[in-house]
Amino acid sequence: MNYEYLKNLKKYNHTLKLLCSDNFAMMVAFFYFVFVQKRHIAIAQEQILCYLDDFLFQINQTYPDAFVKSPKDYLDDFVRDNSGYLKRYYGGDGELLYELTPYTQKALEFIESLEKKEFVGSRTKFSVILELLEELIYETSFSDQERIAKLQKERLAIDKKIEAITKGEDIRFDSSRVKESFMLIEEQSRKLLYDFSQIEHNFRELNLLAMERIATTDESKDRVLGSIFEDENLIRESDEGKSFFAFWQILTNSQLSEQFSEMIASIYQLKEIKELDRDERLKDLKFDLISNADKIAKVTSKLMEQLRRFLDERVWVENKKILELCKSVEKKAIEIKENPPGQRGFVQIDGAKVKIESVFEKSLYEIKTQTDLKADIKESEELDIDMQSLYHIFFVDEAKIKQQINHFLQIKEQVALKQVVEKFPVTKGVAEVVAYLSIAKNSKNSIVDLHQKEYIEIEDATHHQKRVSVPKIIYVRETK
Repeated sequence: MNYEYLKNLKKYNHTLKLLCSDNFAMMVAFFYFVFVQKRHIAIAQEQILCYLDDFLFQINQTYPDAFVKSPKDYLDDFVRDNSGYLKRYYGGDGELLYELTPYTQKALEFIESLEKKEFVGSRTKFSVILELLEELIYETSFSDQERIAKLQKERLAIDKKIEAITKGEDIRFDSSRVKESFMLIEEQSRKLLYDFSQIEHNFRELNLLAMERIATTDESKDRVLGSIFEDENLIRESDEGKSFFAFWQILTNSQLSEQFSEMIASIYQLKEIKELDRDERLKDLKFDLISNADKIAKVTSKLMEQLRRFLDERVWVENKKILELCKSVEKKAIEIKENPPGQRGFVQIDGAKVKIESVFEKSLYEIKTQTDLKADIKESEELDIDMQSLYHIFFVDEAKIKQQINHFLQIKEQVALKQVVEKFPVTKGVAEVVAYLSIAKNSKNSIVDLHQKEYIEIEDATHHQKRVSVPKIIYVRETK
């Protein structure tokens, strides 16, 4: 961190450019209002312009003519290449969406860290540091004997706590310790959400790089795909990637997720927490984490879609080249038809070998036997045929399936497909499973994880038991 580095950092880093901007106060206050207080992750252009219009009007009421440009002009300034405070892109329905960039997220995180707090809790933070140090040393440096000794020591300490509780001693956290722990949870939660923005940015950079390679390269499919998969593996196998995908598996575990929701709800029953956080900012933490993590998963899916399109286009181009070569051969053959080459070896193709099939290798002609058909039709006795089997159809009621899902979502924030079918067994075969998948695909509040598989038991229309594999599906309660 020398003079030249810091000088260039101030000039080119978007976080510092935002902090040094003339409109710093207006931009940061507006970004905080929309993306922190209003809790938007991505916001449509019409809505953010409405917010910005009201926001600028209120400022100009206090400071006349402080911001004279139109809201659209200011919004365009936020996304210019030389600022990069917001990113703008088209959503799945073709609507323009706006999000904070990682650089702006870091600026908000830095400014939040400057706010004066009621008190600074050192004890809890130091305790966390000690626990992490002990865990790191325990898992890396201790021998088996030392590990056993430490576990026995921990068991002795637990026994002493049990004995103290049995005797009626109060060993719970005091008010100061409760507030310290909550403030640390809040701080780490906020940092985790900011980290997601950086992870998503890394995956978007990979997606953009893949699109550029696909558009500009003339290399073969294996070289392009190998290069792209190598870049993706670097992110997935990096410490950041491993940590995120491990977190994603924990977050989508229905049992742990439900436990997480119950713990968040229970801490807001504490008097100290109610006084410290009257707005209950952590109440929707799980939903925010799932929404941000789902965005990262969708970026990965978008990269796979780009690769699929690349393969389709490359196959079409190669087939077109083959047709052009065939046409050129036919054209050349017609040109030399009247004056064929005199020498025997007039053309040679490297690596090609003609397969010779002798006439004598073919089988001899076999006379086909003629089948005589009897023209006489004998009337037989009438047979009793059950024609109902021809009309044996069934109807999958999606409305009923949605009611079964909502049965769980009334008491839980989320439920897995496997839990639903355990309570309401599948009796109409794969068609009913497809209905569950269709509901999840068409719902904004559902998560379909293609990287994890679950096995569910179903019964088809003929009452046969089957076991099918489906992606892990989680239905989430819609938030208002």
